[in-house]
Amino acid sequence: MDFRTKLDKQTFGVRATALIIKNNKICLSKRSDGYHTIGGAVEVNETSSQAAIRETKEELGIDAAVTHLAFVVENYFTVKDVNYHNIEFHYILNPLQEIPPFMLEGDNQYPCEWIALDKLEDFEIKPSFLKTALKNWDGQIKHFVNKDGEE
Repeated sequence: MDFRTKLDKQTFGVRATALIIKNNKICLSKRSDGYHTIGGAVEVNETSSQAAIRETKEELGIDAAVTHLAFVVENYFTVKDVNYHNIEFHYILNPLQEIPPFMLEGDNQYPCEWIALDKLEDFEIKPSFLKTALKNWDGQIKHFVNKDGEE
């Protein structure tokens, strides 16, 4: 069981993501609507850092170690007429194995791509705050309220 509550067309959840950065590039999964971080819902009795490691193992099939908590984000977005409000913990992770060319999410397989941090603004990144936050990150935990689809 994870920290997700659904009511009509509203979903609230707690998520953890793995920001895998190497040589000033980040590994993201490419989907039809843009590039996404590796990650997912935090489960009951699991810390957010444990969730980031577990999601990395589930989606990429590799072990990883947390190095830093970089961002805590209140993320608002809409997908297929469902409004989402997530509290998200974005961790910098060190992969302990080679990154595979694809990630798995359920029955879906998505290609993994390395994107230069200074080029993120040229891509459709989900969540969008990462476009500027990553290249400007100073090693301190930052808090953001991200509202994708709003200016």
